[in-house]
Amino acid sequence: MGVHDDHRRRVYERFLREGLAGFEEHNAMEFLLFLARPRGDTNPLAHALIDRFGSLSAVLDAPIEELERVPGVGHSSAVALKFIPQMCAYYLENKTSHKVPLTSVEEASAFFMPKFFARTQEAFYMAAVDDRRVLLRCVLISEGSANATAVSVAKVVSEALKCGATGVMLAHNHPRGITLPSSSDMAVTREIYRALRLVNIQLLEHLIFADNEFLSFVQSNYMDSIRQSVQD
Repeated sequence: MGVHDDHRRRVYERFLREGLAGFEEHNAMEFLLFLARPRGDTNPLAHALIDRFGSLSAVLDAPIEELERVPGVGHSSAVALKFIPQMCAYYLENKTSHKVPLTSVEEASAFFMPKFFARTQEAFYMAAVDDRRVLLRCVLISEGSANATAVSVAKVVSEALKCGATGVMLAHNHPRGITLPSSSDMAVTREIYRALRLVNIQLLEHLIFADNEFLSFVQSNYMDSIRQSVQD
């Protein structure tokens, strides 16, 4: 057994014994690179990636083209690094996909949050529910840039009508911002509320996610403000 193989064995044993919690960033990155490079020393490359992008999370969020510009990172290594956050998101969404009905803010946030995991661009979702707030369908309405996405009000209404929904919940993310709604967030929520009201569908909630935090339009009284403005 070579020196690198012996080192890998010790890292694997440490992971199985302790998990990743006690790993330094470069150790965790080194371990990830084991998955793409079955032989050799990945420690220098782990340091190079973190030095280049600033943190492990920034490495995983980097575009694949940028990763491949780092000396020593081949296409398979770059793909493996991009796979990790996607797999985490898939795991979280799969784990929470049966958490219905969505009768509370906590249940709604637990359902939507995995959909924004590792996203670096804004995305806008709607969940259609019945009278008991049992989930009928969840639809990705739009995707955009790091700080904006164009939302089709007509698509929200159409998707809700398709499945016979009596209520709709909205959710989108602010990848590089805070959870407070922007003026455009308020405007599009107001437009959706008005359009759904015309077809007797209730807008129940709008959640905004930023990192591990979220804001509820209902709990923050933004929804009351929107209802009042539409009725006036």
